[in-house]
Amino acid sequence: MWKMPLAPLRLRSLVSVIVKFERHRAARCFRTVPLIFVSVLLWLTPVNARKHQHWGEGLSVDVDAPYEQVAKIVEQVSGDGIIRGTSQYRGTTELEGATASKIVPGFERWNGKGAVLYKIRPDTLSPEHFYQSGDQGTVVVRYIVEPAGANLTNLRIEARFEENDRHRLHPSDGQVENSEFAEISQKLKDLADQEQKQGEEAAAKQEKTRIEELRAELERDITELTALTAKQEQLEKQLKDLQGGASARIRSAGADLKAAPYNQSKTLRLLSPGEAATVLFRTQNWCQVQTGNGDMGWVYRLMLEVVQ
Repeated sequence: MWKMPLAPLRLRSLVSVIVKFERHRAARCFRTVPLIFVSVLLWLTPVNARKHQHWGEGLSVDVDAPYEQVAKIVEQVSGDGIIRGTSQYRGTTELEGATASKIVPGFERWNGKGAVLYKIRPDTLSPEHFYQSGDQGTVVVRYIVEPAGANLTNLRIEARFEENDRHRLHPSDGQVENSEFAEISQKLKDLADQEQKQGEEAAAKQEKTRIEELRAELERDITELTALTAKQEQLEKQLKDLQGGASARIRSAGADLKAAPYNQSKTLRLLSPGEAATVLFRTQNWCQVQTGNGDMGWVYRLMLEVVQ
């Protein structure tokens, strides 16, 4: 009888063992698949995901302010020496030592309206909030200010990091753009508050000037009214003197009671010294009187003494 060699028998046994082991391991792997799947889902949740996943989008916003005003503020920010929203050391939130620049390589040429400004910070080591920025290079911020209406301005801000050695560009996650825009917004607000304050001060000054003018006008009117009152009193006194009504008596003998206020007029009668009379009307030289017995006529003024 033919007998199978020992070696093939041993090989068959070994293969059987291996097959059983692989089946057992496959079963274990199948049982662990749900655990691995759950772990992957947990890793992709927002808790473990990046806060900024849209790299290089930049910022574009319409500002409710005139173009000249926004351009002036952006020029100030581009030259303030600080890039906000990134840092190369922990515990800081900005880069100092930045400078303004008119032309910077690495950005496409802007052919639109308005102004383009740059702020750069060279020799920056691995700045935060730039995609895979693990080298030394230059942080660049570009501002595009474009008129969009009578009182509307479009502002675009883009930030990039360029390596010194390989000149690779690393886009921002938006933190730099948002921080720079926050500074521009604050300056615009400060300017608006300052203009409002100046307007209120100017209005208050104008109101104060108007009040002073009205007060001076009132004082002039009071002065004029006082003068008019005095004139009125004087005229009333003169009118009273002309109209008469005051008591009088004949000063001396020889006083004639005339029919009219002139010497050639008819003499009505001769008046006695001390005789009482009432003055009815006065002229410059004559007084019209009525005597106690009812006679009316004119007496020369020097012949008559008015009793106060």
